[in-house]
Amino acid sequence: MGEYDKVIDKDKQKQAKEYQKKKIIFKITGTALFLAYFLILTFSNLSFAIKEKILHFTDIQWQIIALYIFFILTLYNLLSLPLDFYSSYTFEHKYHFSTQTVKGWFKDYLKSCILSLALAIPVIEGIYWAIRTYPHIWFLIVSIMAILIMVILSHLSPILLIPLFYKLKRIEEENELVQRLFKLCQMVNIKVSGVYEINFSSKTTKANAFLTGLGNSRRIVIADNLLKNFTLEEAEVVFAHELGHYVHKDILKGMLWSSLMYFGAFYFTSLILKKVGLYLSYEVSGISNFPVLALSIGFILFLFNIPLNFYSRKREQNADEFALKTTGKVNAFITSMAKFTNRDLADAHPHPFIEFLLYTHPSIGKRINYAQEFKKKIELEKQKE
Repeated sequence: MGEYDKVIDKDKQKQAKEYQKKKIIFKITGTALFLAYFLILTFSNLSFAIKEKILHFTDIQWQIIALYIFFILTLYNLLSLPLDFYSSYTFEHKYHFSTQTVKGWFKDYLKSCILSLALAIPVIEGIYWAIRTYPHIWFLIVSIMAILIMVILSHLSPILLIPLFYKLKRIEEENELVQRLFKLCQMVNIKVSGVYEINFSSKTTKANAFLTGLGNSRRIVIADNLLKNFTLEEAEVVFAHELGHYVHKDILKGMLWSSLMYFGAFYFTSLILKKVGLYLSYEVSGISNFPVLALSIGFILFLFNIPLNFYSRKREQNADEFALKTTGKVNAFITSMAKFTNRDLADAHPHPFIEFLLYTHPSIGKRINYAQEFKKKIELEKQKE
């Protein structure tokens, strides 16, 4: 405990532990629903029956796959709708985070479903094309496809994806915060196309700031909630953390690690499909085995995410160090972390196992303590001088 622990509201922390505990329960429930749904499809005749029904309408391969995926994922979305609505609307309203209307929530939900189907159908078409065409190395072909899709989506995100759900408004360059952020970018020779305000307040009271896009589409995005409730120094140091990821090439490193993870996931999935295919008597290249594919990839990615999260926490700590060294605003960093904790009900000191398993960032408590130690180190160095 340090001098700035008092900025974390103890009463809010009691609420935070309750809030985060329930969020974990929702995750477990969602995972159980996913497992139950695809296990039922796997070990019953439902998957085969669905494909047989589709064959009454068409015998063209790509159409069979498209109709099958549309039906399977739409049914899953309908089954998970009550949990999604309660966890992201009712529950968030209970804690006064959500600012959406029911109509607004369903509008976003429908957009998400359409977008996920629009992405899932061609991707899964590509996977089964690779299995049919390159049965021995399809996992390698699909991994390359996944990398290309990841790069394309990173580039298009600020241009096409984010505007589907939020409004972006360019902030004039004369704005003092914009000038501070441009100055930080110039210090590390990173070009951005502009600074944009995103209307987070239309959906939530939570705040954020981030760099998004690649190349010419790269831009700084600041939540209106952050602009309203954080000081200039706090907003600056929050962005400096995000800038640290670009300076350390964390985006490229993250893509590299994700690429290796996808390769491993698809490779082990190819082994599982062969083994389970023999047991359940289906063709590896047949769409009827999609439930096994989904379960295998989901399980393997979950296992791979544990070391990936550990690596992510290290990168986040390095980005914190960059923000502290670059801005020198240690107090602003600490108070910004405290605001995120108090406003968003983040658990400052989660159980170590939960942090190890699920957290992509170090806990807020650790980040504040790190900043305190950084401040002490700087003060000692000044005294020596």
